[in-house]
Amino acid sequence: MYIHEMIRETNQLRGQMSPANEAYFGEMVMYFRSGSSSLTEAKGEEVLLDLARRIIKNQEKNISASEIFGDDPRAYCEQLADDVLMRKPRSLKDKIKYYTMIPWVALTWVFFIYMLTGFFSKWFGGELEYTQISTASLLLIAILSIVLIEGVTRFLGPGTKRRSEQEQEHSQHHSAKLNPKTLGVYIGITVAIAVVGLVLTWLLPAFTVSPWDSLIIFIIGIIGQKLIFGRKSKT
Repeated sequence: MYIHEMIRETNQLRGQMSPANEAYFGEMVMYFRSGSSSLTEAKGEEVLLDLARRIIKNQEKNISASEIFGDDPRAYCEQLADDVLMRKPRSLKDKIKYYTMIPWVALTWVFFIYMLTGFFSKWFGGELEYTQISTASLLLIAILSIVLIEGVTRFLGPGTKRRSEQEQEHSQHHSAKLNPKTLGVYIGITVAIAVVGLVLTWLLPAFTVSPWDSLIIFIIGIIGQKLIFGRKSKT
């Protein structure tokens, strides 16, 4: 759909909105069309059209825009723009697919490493080296891969620069300090992961794989990444 077509449909939908919803949506329009977001004009209009459709759909159910998106339309649009740039999922179906893909990819490459280490001794004239793998370690790798990706997209994503500028504006007369609450959260997460990993190591079995087993699992993982997750695996 061309930009002018999206704008025309957006305006038509806007005309069907209640006064409260129209005022709320007007804030969204101002955000995306004023150049405040990092999205291209076409992507911004695509997002606005989708938002307008959602508002009208829920308006028919007597649900206001503020009930759907929250009381601060600008804050919602900022997060939405960041998610669009990072290609982060927003629907439940896409979230399930996204958060399944991350550990799938991580474990696929873990078995690639197991394959390489297993073949090393053979390459240097020895015997094939079998690897004993803890089920608990695989679960922890899956969990930590999600935590890592979330951390990277949260702190290094498109919104990082804007948040940093805002923090500097509020703390320009104060020396930089590490937020004790943030530090406590990270320490808590680290301790929790360590405890869970220790408990799971006791409860869950370990198994042994050959380099050939690891190679087969790696190939299956790559094929599954392409067939199951499709375009999302390329992000």
